[in-house]
Amino acid sequence: MHENNFNLEREKFEKEIKVFKRKAISENIKISMLIIFLIFEFFIIGVFLNKNGLIDIDDKKGKNKIAVVNMDKVITSDYILKTIDKIDKVVEKDEYKEILFIMNSPGGSPTASEEMSNYLREINKVKKITMYVGGYALSGGYYIASAIKPLKANKNALVGSIGVILQHYNISKLAQTIGIEESTITKGKFKQPLSIFKKTDENQTKYINDNMLQPTYHNFVEAVATNRGLDYNTTLKYAEGMVFVANSPKIKGILVDEITSLYKIRADYKKRFGKDVKFITITKEKKSFSLINSKVNFDLGELKSKIVF
Repeated sequence: MHENNFNLEREKFEKEIKVFKRKAISENIKISMLIIFLIFEFFIIGVFLNKNGLIDIDDKKGKNKIAVVNMDKVITSDYILKTIDKIDKVVEKDEYKEILFIMNSPGGSPTASEEMSNYLREINKVKKITMYVGGYALSGGYYIASAIKPLKANKNALVGSIGVILQHYNISKLAQTIGIEESTITKGKFKQPLSIFKKTDENQTKYINDNMLQPTYHNFVEAVATNRGLDYNTTLKYAEGMVFVANSPKIKGILVDEITSLYKIRADYKKRFGKDVKFITITKEKKSFSLINSKVNFDLGELKSKIVF
């Protein structure tokens, strides 16, 4: 009797041991898989951070550093302020010999372009700037690039597009189809000169041209003329929104001073400062990253009318 009970207890105990072992093995497998996943995730994040500039692999050792500024986005006030902040930090440090400014922007905000243009002219008095158009300097991009002389460019780069545009969308037909009506209360004849629900009439068009487009255009042409050392009327000949290939003879000494390449510019730095010169990109931006979620945002604000270069 006692022996049977003992055997039953032993069998029960052995079964519990087996269950425990299976659970232990299962948990160990889970932990191992988690560790492997975390190692993989850290590896991927490391690659991503390095690719997007959060980990700077540039060799920052060396006495002769050249700060590289890449302006390769649409020009907005926020973008310009961030760029100015980064350049300010360089100017404060004696370790940076000069600034290499590489322009690849299609343009953007008139006010932001003016701010950057004025800023570069002043900074160039303190820390020498080399301006190089790698791919294109159009509209606001050229507004900024023109602030530095001599203006150097790749022979196939596009420059110019000096002009002003007011983007406006008219969805009146679509609104009628789906049954949407605009109901806006204003005080003042020109308080709402534009509406996406109707075409602009002759008075509205004249008002916009006389009070916004023409003054902004005048400021643009005047700024380029001042930056390039040209008279206003001469600049006007190249300020009808035309785009030029940088090595076009018709703009030599007018919109562009020198045709070269990035390789030659870097070689010149090494000739002047020695082979140990280091090029440090100071405009790398931090980007958010997730292995789990990614979002695509559509901003309805893009449908709003705005003056751009």
